[in-house]
Amino acid sequence: MNFTYRSFSCSVRVFADSDGIVVRFYDEAREHSAEQIRDLVVVDPGFGYMTILSKGEHAALLSGLLDETIFTSDEMVEAAIEFVEKLFPAAAKAYVPHHVRLVRATRYVEYNGEY
Repeated sequence: MNFTYRSFSCSVRVFADSDGIVVRFYDEAREHSAEQIRDLVVVDPGFGYMTILSKGEHAALLSGLLDETIFTSDEMVEAAIEFVEKLFPAAAKAYVPHHVRLVRATRYVEYNGEY
């Protein structure tokens, strides 16, 4: 599955249970297959995550973290929010307030098999 906004497109993975979903935005071309996983693996964290959780029959909450170097406009973030809401049918009849934080990586913690 893909998320597309104007000329940008990325892969999407959905993790779901009965209470909600988590959506990961990422570049599938940068994902390692099982056969490729050896020492010195660089794991790509993707472009961000959003979650939508049901809070009863008529309410849900949507939140997330998106990479601001990828999601460069409010309109693009709104398009991603609408995309996620459509993936969760319970959101169609619910009040869904949202808070999506745009983030920029300043550092990271990593284990890559080398040390």
